[in-house]
Amino acid sequence: MLVSLNWLKEYVDINIAPYDFGEVLTMSGTKVETLTVVSENVSNILTGKILKIEQHPNADKLVVCTVDIGTDERIIVTAAKNVFEGAVVPVAVDGAVTANGTEIGTSDFRGVLSYGMFCSIEELGMNADLFSKEIMEGIYILPANTPLGMDVRKLLWLDDVIIDVELTANRSDCQSIVGIAKESAAALDLPIRDFKIYTKDEKRNDISNYLAVKVENEACSRYVAKLLKVKKVEPSPLWIQVKLMNSGVRPINNIVDVTNYVMLELGQPLHAFDYESLKSKEIVVKTTNDKKIITLDNKERNINDSMLMITNGSIPVAIAGVMGGENSEITDNTSVIVLESACFYKNSVRLTSKQLGLRTEASSRFEKGVDPELANIAALRATYLLEEIGACEVIEGIIDVYPQPVSPKKLSLDIDWVNAFIGISVSEDAVANMLKRLFFTVKSCASGKLEIEVPSFRQDIEGKQDLAEEVARMFGYDNIPSTIMGGETMIGGKTPIQKYEDAIKNILVGQGYYETLTTSFTSEKRLIALNSYFKDTLVRLVNPLGEENSIMRHTLIGHQLEVISLNYNRKNPSGRFFELANTYHKSEAPDELPREEKMLVISTYGSDDYFELKGMVELLLTHSGINHPTFSAGGSDFLHPGRKSVVYVDDVRLGEIGEIHPSVVKNYDLPKRCYVCELSFKALYESCVTDIKFIDLPKFPASNRDLAIQLKADIPASSVETIIRKNSGDILESIELFDVYTGEQIPENFKSLAYALNFRHHERTLNDDDINPVIEKILEELNSSLDAQIRE
Repeated sequence: MLVSLNWLKEYVDINIAPYDFGEVLTMSGTKVETLTVVSENVSNILTGKILKIEQHPNADKLVVCTVDIGTDERIIVTAAKNVFEGAVVPVAVDGAVTANGTEIGTSDFRGVLSYGMFCSIEELGMNADLFSKEIMEGIYILPANTPLGMDVRKLLWLDDVIIDVELTANRSDCQSIVGIAKESAAALDLPIRDFKIYTKDEKRNDISNYLAVKVENEACSRYVAKLLKVKKVEPSPLWIQVKLMNSGVRPINNIVDVTNYVMLELGQPLHAFDYESLKSKEIVVKTTNDKKIITLDNKERNINDSMLMITNGSIPVAIAGVMGGENSEITDNTSVIVLESACFYKNSVRLTSKQLGLRTEASSRFEKGVDPELANIAALRATYLLEEIGACEVIEGIIDVYPQPVSPKKLSLDIDWVNAFIGISVSEDAVANMLKRLFFTVKSCASGKLEIEVPSFRQDIEGKQDLAEEVARMFGYDNIPSTIMGGETMIGGKTPIQKYEDAIKNILVGQGYYETLTTSFTSEKRLIALNSYFKDTLVRLVNPLGEENSIMRHTLIGHQLEVISLNYNRKNPSGRFFELANTYHKSEAPDELPREEKMLVISTYGSDDYFELKGMVELLLTHSGINHPTFSAGGSDFLHPGRKSVVYVDDVRLGEIGEIHPSVVKNYDLPKRCYVCELSFKALYESCVTDIKFIDLPKFPASNRDLAIQLKADIPASSVETIIRKNSGDILESIELFDVYTGEQIPENFKSLAYALNFRHHERTLNDDDINPVIEKILEELNSSLDAQIRE
């Protein structure tokens, strides 16, 4: 919420620096996000009245204006088309500084000296979003009754500090200037000034001749109506406009501006109906069977019978607590207005606003809860202002439908309990004074106990814990002594799975890989770009943040490719990344929740190739105690058809590895070659060997054999290695493929694989009689299974 410090000072004498004040508010529980001066640089810009306009003698597009700035008259040359004789405008005189820091001096325009310049909204540094295009393109025209020679910085509150306050959902009372003023007065221990309301004798009930109100739904707890005759619909006085603009609200006309003014000032949304447009002498608050309503923003809204409406007895004229209808809006021809000040049930407004996709300043206040006791006060405040500025003449009488008035909430508070609960030591008088500063009614009823009457606007106070919180924040959170937590504590520790996660991450980081953290959401567009779209297994969000985040990811590959794309397009020549996170899959049973499956994705581009990544995976498996993994040709469609494989341990599928498919490379704007591997963390953990066994250093020498075989080119080397291990018993210590040959000495479509085999026995030295039978057995199965021949 935006709070004008100048407006706030009309209620509380704040005599400390703005940033110090922001700190005080924050430490008292009302968090201040930012403090911003409306237009910090502007200086020496005065109000002036254009007395005479003459054509420039040497320029068709320039005019020469004689301007009265109160103390003297001076010449200003301008090209602005919206100036006219009698207009009051901002004049930047010699030495003035505009919002962008430009210093103004005397300028020569083709032989005519200009002693300053006129200023636009942009040059004054005001919020451009609050003005029409026509006003933005010309000089800012001030009201005709604006005093001359006034400092525009003071007149338009350009020196005002706008405080952006972050409010919690339970503090609905702070959604107004007066609400923040009460917090400020309490924090600074200062009195608060009151505001004026319409106080003339209301015994006359002239309003009954014009209007009656019925409330037929309990979602409206109170409905107050006043009737006023309009003198003239025109722009509101500058002081109202300035306060609205500094609160981020665009001025419209004197009637609408007053309703917005009171809403910002008191926190009670108001609405003004054109009485003649109602075409009825009654207002009925109810749900309807109507299907459509055109709201004030000129949009047709679909409504249903769950939404509370303000009707004329027959048709809706407003959506209760959200927005008025176009069929009853204030126009230049409005002669009588009905001023509505009501209290609507917060859940009703919240649901209606959500269904319509329409959130307004009014609905945002009703959603948090508005004090029903405020409705009558706000109506009388608006009535006073409309009469004060000469916009309306009051029709005596008021309609106030309030079937179940709210009773004051009363609580008992034990001072000893408060001290023990907060961890401080304060007296009964001190606690009573703190609560009185917050506008609670406090009465001492027994030794060490207080009877508290909660003001109606503090709807968040439910019990003694809430009162203790009020005491704590007035005492000062920074004044509460620090203590060590009491009670018994247990020594925590990580589970085996968590330790394994840490071990995997440490290995990857040690090998130069960076851990990434990406969102759990994805979209159909991203999945299609990945050459994989599993429609039946996707988990779709019911209420997504947007189309780009409408599906829960079922793979980590897409996000990993986005990381690579981002780094590649930021001119990083190479990169290594990994992520260990959940993927989400639709359950086969319709009544079961989606499955979460943790996956590990590893990726690289730039200096590495497929074999570098494969080596990383093998290293990871070795550290996990997983020996002899199998890499079999195959894998998903996002991988290159000839450069991918599935990783197995025994018969357990761990995941897949390969180069990214060229079409996916194009879709994700990736480097020409990049490589990924995605492994199931569950399969990894279940396959890993966590028990570390000690093995003596070998006491006997090893015996080495080289084995070269010739076989068809399409047979993977892993099949050969599997047969060698299968037939070597327990004496094979290691196996290494050290040469792959194809060429003139090998038939076409064949290849030669050369292996270095290392044999060792732990209890004796091996000889040829031990090794030769093993070699023969290996060759025999290679021949029978793979049609492989030994190469001489």
